[in-house]
Amino acid sequence: MAQHAAPDRPAQSDTPAPSGVTNTHRLEDNGHDTIVRVGQVDRIWSDFYHHALTAPWSTFFYGSLLVYVGINLLFAVLYMMDSQGISGTQPHSFADFFFFSVQTLSTVGYGGMIPVSHTANLIATVEVLGGMMINALATGLIFARFSRPRARVMFSHKALILWENSQLHLDIRIANCRRSPILSVDVECALARLIRTPAGRVVRQFDPLPLQQAHVPVLRFACTPTHVIDDSSPLYGMTEADLSAQEAEIIVSLTGTDEASGQTVFARSAYGFDRMLYNHRFVDIINAGPDGRITVDYTRFDQTESPQDATADVAEYLADQPD
Repeated sequence: MAQHAAPDRPAQSDTPAPSGVTNTHRLEDNGHDTIVRVGQVDRIWSDFYHHALTAPWSTFFYGSLLVYVGINLLFAVLYMMDSQGISGTQPHSFADFFFFSVQTLSTVGYGGMIPVSHTANLIATVEVLGGMMINALATGLIFARFSRPRARVMFSHKALILWENSQLHLDIRIANCRRSPILSVDVECALARLIRTPAGRVVRQFDPLPLQQAHVPVLRFACTPTHVIDDSSPLYGMTEADLSAQEAEIIVSLTGTDEASGQTVFARSAYGFDRMLYNHRFVDIINAGPDGRITVDYTRFDQTESPQDATADVAEYLADQPD
């Protein structure tokens, strides 16, 4: 991306591009679910806690309901094998045995149905022990899902490449959506691309993109990390065709401490070069009112303007001012 007066697109270059691999850059933006792993079987029981923690809430709820009903059905069948072992039940009433299992598993024990035989008492003992363990496991999983730190951080839909203040630079906007600020924020930016090694192997390479301000002491509203595209930048001299052929994308990650919870939070996003906008800049979303109150307009978070439009806005503003 050689610098010149007002670049509409990156400059030309002869950088060789690997072939035979398509759309692999999307894994950085879409997440691990889009990756096909060959030779590795991801069994739920081999990493049950992680699966239960990361599953969508709908999957977690219906999966828990299915396990709960299945366990009670199993014990209802066992109780029916000794149909006279539970007092207060109707003979051969599967519903009675099922609800007795529900009461036993939850250790409620209303007293209307009572195990009277040795077999029924033995089955109830096993179920009570299993029920305490299941309840403890379910409580821990639900607490872990609710307490897992999450950063409510917005990343701009587009990354901008523009010429401003005699510099060509890459801009990305980040905003904190919570009322509590994020402390000691570190932002990291990298160029991920496929390159072919001298041995002919295609590998994924991550080149850091240094930011003008990579550390933000307090993120209350929004910030715009900026990477200057000079002769030391990995983007310097790269063409848009080169970046596309190398399946390149910009990876942005954020780490900070949530002031309210004291927990470390993480967030990330990725920008393929189909999400780049040239010769535009972000419009302002933070305004100070006459009463001193600060207004943050998140509805304009992704809005951009060209430098010509910005100049026209300034001229219009000055024309409206009294002499």
